[in-house]
Amino acid sequence: MKKIEAVILGSNLDAVRNGLESRGIRSGLTIMDVRHGDNEKRLRQAENGSPKTLQDRIKIELIVEDSETEKTVNFILRQAQLESDEQGGQITVQEVTEVKRVARG
Repeated sequence: MKKIEAVILGSNLDAVRNGLESRGIRSGLTIMDVRHGDNEKRLRQAENGSPKTLQDRIKIELIVEDSETEKTVNFILRQAQLESDEQGGQITVQEVTEVKRVARG
């Protein structure tokens, strides 16, 4: 299994979430507000004397089977790029060795 973490613009959330749900990924999504810094953008700002800033973004976390990882990452990339010309975000993929469910007593 793989854990996918995608930091995207808030305006892309509905398109990404709806698309994931239409692909059968309905559970296990974690969505949170984050502040994200784009290293390349910060370097340009530092050269110009502009203050370094963090941008408001949305972070989506989900766990998928290994066989679904590439398709899911490519889908998120396409949706995030279609919805906005603004850049700033990232997708990381990590190996998951074990998942434990927390159940109510």
